[in-house]
Amino acid sequence: METFDDILTSVLKSIEDNPSANVEEVITTKMAEMRLSDEGKRILAETNAHLKGFEAAYQSLKAAKDKGETRTQWLQEEVYKIGEKNQLTDEQKEQLINDLATQTESIIETTLNSEKE
Repeated sequence: METFDDILTSVLKSIEDNPSANVEEVITTKMAEMRLSDEGKRILAETNAHLKGFEAAYQSLKAAKDKGETRTQWLQEEVYKIGEKNQLTDEQKEQLINDLATQTESIIETTLNSEKE
């Protein structure tokens, strides 16, 4: 039985080797080749959903960059959309954006300080 890492590596390698391949078809083919258990199929499907989310975010960011928007502007718009989807008030959306900005600054500062050491 193959491990999750084996399965994921195989799927990603197939996609890397053929970037124009349909991800759904690659996964379906790999599932048949590997004779995955129901749990393996569930994990692979969940991983595929995450990959689709990353791809959608990448395409969205790329489109925003093409329009001249900064990454920060794009991120604010994405957070705003999440707020809309979850029916947050404007105040809650602003708080979410501010909290995210604060955490991001903290991570950058921590990273820079650790690189200096």
